[in-house]
Amino acid sequence: MTRPVRRALSRGLVLALTLLALPDHLVWAEDTEHRDYVIFVKGREAGQSRITFVQQDDGSTYVNASASVKVQLLLGQFTYAVKSEEWWKDGKLVGLKAEATENGKKTEVTVRPDNAQLQLLVNGQTRPLRPDVWTTSYWKLADAKYHNKPVPLLDIDTGMEYTGQLKYVGIEPQKVGGQTLECFRFTVTGGTTPIDLWFDRYHRLVRQQFEESKHLTIVQLIAIRR
Repeated sequence: MTRPVRRALSRGLVLALTLLALPDHLVWAEDTEHRDYVIFVKGREAGQSRITFVQQDDGSTYVNASASVKVQLLLGQFTYAVKSEEWWKDGKLVGLKAEATENGKKTEVTVRPDNAQLQLLVNGQTRPLRPDVWTTSYWKLADAKYHNKPVPLLDIDTGMEYTGQLKYVGIEPQKVGGQTLECFRFTVTGGTTPIDLWFDRYHRLVRQQFEESKHLTIVQLIAIRR
């Protein structure tokens, strides 16, 4: 490897590490942003999703998200819809309300403060929840201390808690609304299926990819509005 190539690779690595360490609340102070996504199942458009972020300069973030999917299968139709609200402060979850409906079966998940801890309610059943949990809305990248390490996860669809493994893959481009964004790609394992995630330089979700019942599912960002 020549010295110029080594220098270029070194600069690229420094840039990646700098952007990965960038705290989003310093960039998005007092800002509201809407992100629209298209959901593809087996290569066909099957639904839409939208996430709205309201970022305050005190380090708090309100996130409102919704998604709906309808897929025609050989033995019938699969339908899924979710609406959720999340409240974060200084990078930590402080509150959540989610209602998911899969083929008519509804699950309600709520997270609320309980002194220094969190309290989790799933269809009315209550239990404690660790305060450093990462949610499976994946609206933002988990804290850097979890990169290439175990990460505590809360499935907002079911209320299930588990420990995943968050692996950094590299920088990959993604096309969004006619422009190309350089994104950080991560893989999360430990749940029912591995999930690939792409985040932009502000650590917000651009793309999600996984297999559900052997059907490739992709959630792709198509527009950012303010």
